Order: sequence, then structure tokens, then C-alpha cells
Amino acid sequence: MKVVLNIRRFNPAVDVESYFQKYAVDVEEHCTVLEALLKAWQQDPGLSFRRSCRSAICGSCAVSINGKPGLACQTLIRDVAGGGQITLEPLPHFKQLKDLVVDLEPFFESLKAVVPWVVNRDDYNGRMAPEQARKLEGPATCILCGVCDAAVEGLKGVKPAALVKGLKLAQDPRDALGDARMEMMKVPAEVLRLFIKELPEKCPKKIVIELA
Repeated sequence: MKVVLNIRRFNPAVDVESYFQKYAVDVEEHCTVLEALLKAWQQDPGLSFRRSCRSAICGSCAVSINGKPGLACQTLIRDVAGGGQITLEPLPHFKQLKDLVVDLEPFFESLKAVVPWVVNRDDYNGRMAPEQARKLEGPATCILCGVCDAAVEGLKGVKPAALVKGLKLAQDPRDALGDARMEMMKVPAEVLRLFIKELPEKCPKKIVIELA
């Protein structure tokens, strides 16, 4: 099928502001948006976007697809090509560097707010109950793609991806900070409940967070 990709372009070396450019590509409906992007790139090697694993593992290809943040390698053409067109833009709330490439430095910097690693307890006995391990499985699948930071609104201070990391570590029996992490993040209870409820729908990995 023929699909038109309407891509928001921007080259800081020559452009004052961004603009849309259309690319007509031939793809099968079971192909992914990333495959369509690669066909557009074959037409125009100057088109910039990130990609790597093609398996929804690395998170590199996160973009806005018809106004909804998602992974290009995970999104099928048949699910988004209504009317034969797909609009692709850089992730919202991120600075556009070039075409679909955004600045991820502030995103990774925001993770530092939650101390995103296990602070080992001196008295930890090395064991973890199956129930404790199960609660860590969901947030442990976070691939740091930035989609939740682009899609979730209403959080102040700590960013969504950092919050996922913080909630995971707060429940990790190996961690010395434990409940103190909740104080560090300072997220009101009602906001936290709404975030946890909405996350599976907005996250490409459908992360479910269970609090004790």
C-alpha cells in the first residue's frame, strides 16, 4: 500500500523554524512505522531519526505518531495509516535537535533526582521473597525511551521515567534508602495513584506498578 509520511523537519544549520515535508512510500500494512521511515530515508538520506534494535528494547526510535508518543519499531502501519497518511513529529516536551531527533540530555539528567541505583543495605541477607521480586518485574522493564515523559502530564518536579525508577527502588529490599525515596520524589498521593493507573496505557512496555 502507498502511505504518505508527513514528517516535521528541522535543520538548525539552515532553518529558522520547523516545517512539514511529505514522503510517499510503498509498504505492506503489517510493516512498522520504522520500516516506512527507512524507506523515506532511502529517498532522502538527509532525513534524521534514531533507531537501533527494531525490537522495542532500546527505545531509540521513540517519536510522536499522529500526535501520540510511541515506538516507531513497535507501531504497525495498519494501526495508524488512516486515510493513507501518518504524521511523525519529535517527542513533545523535548527539544528538537534535527528532524525527529531530540535532546535526551535533560531526560537522563532528570534520573539523578531519584538516585537511580541500589544503595546497598549493610544488613541485607541476600534473599528476596518471590512476591517482592514480582513487584519489581514491571518497572524493571523500563527501557528509558522517553515516551512517558512525552505523554504523561500533571507531574511536577520528578519526571515520569525517574518516578518509575524511584518507585521500583523504593520497594527493593536490597536498598538502604527504601521509603525515604518516596520523600525524595514528593509526589502527592492522588497524583501518584493517577500516574500508576495511566502508565500501562501510555508506556510501550505496558509497565504495571504495584505498591505495597
